[in-house]
Amino acid sequence: MKNKREENLWKRLTKNWGLKIGSILFAIALWLVVVNVNDPTIKVTFANIPVTIENVDVITSQGMIYEVLNETDVVPRVSVYAPKSIAQNIDKNDIVAVADMNNLNSLNAISIDYSVSRYGSRISDISGSIDAVKVNIENRKTIQKVLETNVIGDAPAGYMVGNVTTDQNLVRVSGPESVVNRVESAVVSVDMSTLSGFTNDITTSVPVIFYDADGNVVTGNTLEKRPENVMITIEILSTKEVPITFDTAMAPADGYGLNGVILGTPQTVTLAGRKSVLNAVEEIKVPAEALDVTNATADTALMVNVANYLPEGTAFADKTFNGYISVVVGVEKEITEEFEMTDRKVSLINVPDDYTYELEGLDEEFMISVTGIGSVVRDISEKSLTAYFDVNAWLEKGEITELLPGRYPIELIVNLPEYSRMHTPLLATLVVTEIQTEEDAEQND
Repeated sequence: MKNKREENLWKRLTKNWGLKIGSILFAIALWLVVVNVNDPTIKVTFANIPVTIENVDVITSQGMIYEVLNETDVVPRVSVYAPKSIAQNIDKNDIVAVADMNNLNSLNAISIDYSVSRYGSRISDISGSIDAVKVNIENRKTIQKVLETNVIGDAPAGYMVGNVTTDQNLVRVSGPESVVNRVESAVVSVDMSTLSGFTNDITTSVPVIFYDADGNVVTGNTLEKRPENVMITIEILSTKEVPITFDTAMAPADGYGLNGVILGTPQTVTLAGRKSVLNAVEEIKVPAEALDVTNATADTALMVNVANYLPEGTAFADKTFNGYISVVVGVEKEITEEFEMTDRKVSLINVPDDYTYELEGLDEEFMISVTGIGSVVRDISEKSLTAYFDVNAWLEKGEITELLPGRYPIELIVNLPEYSRMHTPLLATLVVTEIQTEEDAEQND
């Protein structure tokens, strides 16, 4: 009896088997339709998603370094498929892109794994516009370079750039061997146009820039420099144009004389220094010993280094100027000529009033001999010639505090033009007598 009931039950369950399965599938499909109608799956897209590269020590521990190629560590576009209720809450920060260096293949590409941090399994699908980070792997190299300075432009008018110093002399650069090998120089540059108006020393922080042999900037994401920035100090100096002057020159050969012409080229130079120093500088004076024409018998050209005579604390503003100037010293043959004078053109000057002073020993008319360069001596006019004797100067020079009456031999000074002199001295006698009072005169009578 029991078996019969079980058999009938089984027949009812298996009756219309296909219809029952179809009903189940239809129910499932209907459920999915209802779900998707209420919370459909949608696609959201995010741009420029950075890729985190993990386990880089796989490369660096071997003394190697990697460089990402073609910016493949930033994914241009990542698409996420998720129910609308989820998708509308996803933002860019939820997108995770990871490239594990352990997955580096023979083509130097690292596959990228995408995920959404907050929603994990509730995401239907996620994909990126690129599927791998491409890298270049090389030996790591480190070198040192002496730091160079470069000042672009000029200081304000009336000023110039002096010494340029940095707080570091060396810079270290590390990176891929092929990139580091290109580094020819390490330079810090300052553009003076960005510092216009500065008239005092400038100290500022400046980045170190690497250049190759052709002057092109060497860059690279994996290129490291230590230090990255240095402090640079630029000395700002005042400038001043001053003339070059000459004391005189050494005497030329016997029978020749200087004619006073000393012409330097250039005639002026521009000096640089602290303003307080330059204010006291009016000229650069070249001494006679720098103009040696001892054997000259005609105009003589010399090269003189005026750098030897720069005032302390100054320098040439033009750093390309080596200090040498060309100097021409005028030299002429000397001649001797005689001129007639009269005693009326001879006088005593600065005569004390304690005695009577008179000159003796001169004829009413006499001749003098004058030696000097020809161009000067030939222009002397007899009418212009005079002579004198300065009594006070004579007393002071001889340190005579008390002069007694008597007769004293003296040398008269003739007013001669420059670059001429007396060939032979003009001598006379100074007669000093006591001043006679009226009482003395009566006693003598």
